[in-house]
Parts: sequence; C-alpha cells; structure tokens
Amino acid sequence: MAIAKIENCNGCQMCVLVCPTDVLRMDEKTNTALIAYPDDCQICYLCSLYCQEDAITITPDKAGELVLGWGPS
Repeated sequence: MAIAKIENCNGCQMCVLVCPTDVLRMDEKTNTALIAYPDDCQICYLCSLYCQEDAITITPDKAGELVLGWGPS
C-alpha cells in the first residue's frame, strides 16, 4: 500500500477524480476521501499533487524510486 493515510480532507474530490487506478472513493457519511483499493495504487502521486489540503501521505518506503527520465544514462 503506497497511500498511508488521508487526514484533513476537505471533500473536494480532486484525488478521486485524478486517480488513474480508482484507488480512492468518497465516504458518503463523512464526505471525505478514503482508500478503497490500496493494492491497486500505482504510486503515480497524482492524488497527492492535486490535493489542495496536502492531506494525503504516501509511504516513501513502499513507493518505488521516482523515475525522472529514461534511456541510457
């Protein structure tokens, strides 16, 4: 699981909308995002980048190394 926790969510739904693997859902009772399918997370960081509240914590030790380019070094 790459997304460790969601705290201080304001319910804007941006993370849910930008997640390409549909990991996040909105909790209808609390109107906040929740981690519905943690094993499907591809660690793309889109949810964290689009979160206006900086509410999403991605676990660094579970996340792969960020690839900034490709091809021969």
